[in-house]
Amino acid sequence: MIDTNPQALLLSGYHALSQQAWADYLVHSCARYQWHTIALPPRYFSWRMRGAPLSLSAQNDPLLHQHYQLLVATSSIDLAVVQSIYPALRQVPSILYFHENQFAYPSDNQPKAAIDWQMVNLYAALRADALVFNSDYNRQSFLSGVAALLKKLPDLVPKHLSEDLAQKAQVLPVAISAPRSDQAAKSTKSTKSTWRLLWNHRWEWDKGPELLLAIVTELVAREFPFKLILTGQQFRTIPAALSELCERFPDYLEHSGYLESRQDYRALLQQADIVLSTAIHEFQGIAIMEAVSHGCVPLLPARLSYPEFFAQPYLYQHSDSIEQQAISAVTRLEAWREHGLPEVPDLSDFYEARLVERYRHCFCAERLGVEPI
Repeated sequence: MIDTNPQALLLSGYHALSQQAWADYLVHSCARYQWHTIALPPRYFSWRMRGAPLSLSAQNDPLLHQHYQLLVATSSIDLAVVQSIYPALRQVPSILYFHENQFAYPSDNQPKAAIDWQMVNLYAALRADALVFNSDYNRQSFLSGVAALLKKLPDLVPKHLSEDLAQKAQVLPVAISAPRSDQAAKSTKSTKSTWRLLWNHRWEWDKGPELLLAIVTELVAREFPFKLILTGQQFRTIPAALSELCERFPDYLEHSGYLESRQDYRALLQQADIVLSTAIHEFQGIAIMEAVSHGCVPLLPARLSYPEFFAQPYLYQHSDSIEQQAISAVTRLEAWREHGLPEVPDLSDFYEARLVERYRHCFCAERLGVEPI
């Protein structure tokens, strides 16, 4: 039987865990398409940003020469180059999905290649028929970053470029899984003698391990009763601050290490009372949202995308000083200890079932106003 469904191509430029979950959800939600996917492994980030158009061919060249009604790419793909060098893709309506953007890269750790990565984002965005961001913080930081970059260029810069990009940009977050019936959200607790604090992020510099170490050090100094659940994806090099934390405070660690089993991970979320973020580079905070959906109270820095999704009572003070941030976070915990934990925020609007129709409307080639091949 000949498949009469419209054909769609999904290009994932850095297929880490969250990108994989998003891609699976997209394919499942928009089942009117027959999807074909080329996903590049999540390694060698700098090479992915510049070499993705070539690597896609090395991964699965035949898929790049078929005809499609829709092309979806993540923002680490240079869509302008892809649609230029593969003739079958040139006229296909295209959507660029931003899990992150390179204009919001932390300035203190910005690599020399950052301007090159920013140009990849810019050219891809100019080429795409629609831009979709996982948060308004992501959208705004991209548009303001483009405007700031254009002001630095010496001459012959097109006018209204940022405004033109804004016209085709929208926000559609990554969906999170609802807790199963046997993992319903916990009721707020305030009477436990010892709270379990969860830190569930990639063990990398951009998740703020130095601030985490400072917070734990402050908690211990104040004799605050807590246990730390430390989990998240690990890589060959572990940040020094996390190694130091594990060495200095083993008695406070209830768990340390990555959990391969999704079931075991969800059980760990159920055990925690508070989920903590110290991130300096974050665009939605899916790990935080998942923990909150399982009943954890969030304690988050007042920066990045967090104020967009969580009210002020869950945010501690942002500062250039790690010590001041740590004091602010611990002071908030002490206030909760005295007055009781706040209610767990309701994130049901981000559950997969709630976002299906928005995904179906967003990833609809007809609405792009471009005739498919």
